[in-house]
Amino acid sequence: MKKTYWWRIIASSLAGIVIIIGWFYDGYICFPGGIGECPFDQFRLSIIYPVLLFSRSFLLVTPFLFFVRDEVFKKWLWFALVWFGMSAFFIALAPAYNHGLFSMMNPTKESVSLWMSVSFMPLSLGLLLWSSKRLKA
Repeated sequence: MKKTYWWRIIASSLAGIVIIIGWFYDGYICFPGGIGECPFDQFRLSIIYPVLLFSRSFLLVTPFLFFVRDEVFKKWLWFALVWFGMSAFFIALAPAYNHGLFSMMNPTKESVSLWMSVSFMPLSLGLLLWSSKRLKA
């Protein structure tokens, strides 16, 4: 069966573009000299930062996608879309800042997005390995 690489190229390019835009936004638009006003500051911690964290872990997984078959890639793509939806749901539920006495125990948008991205990496690579070995047998 012939591999289709254009899906893999689109996935890695999309993650790379999001990271470059985030780096440009943070370095040149938001805080160019270390001080200044951020144009979309109200969305920075709730939307922009979690998407950047997920894109980083997504970009680290995409080189492995070029070595798997199309069936495995489709399973992984479905997993990544479901994971992204779950991450968005949990991040939306989490508060932006901690308040109160037990602030160390309450997750914030940043901590939820960090944990969801960090757990995406090993689960994603495990799914790729498991599906590849299962398909060969």
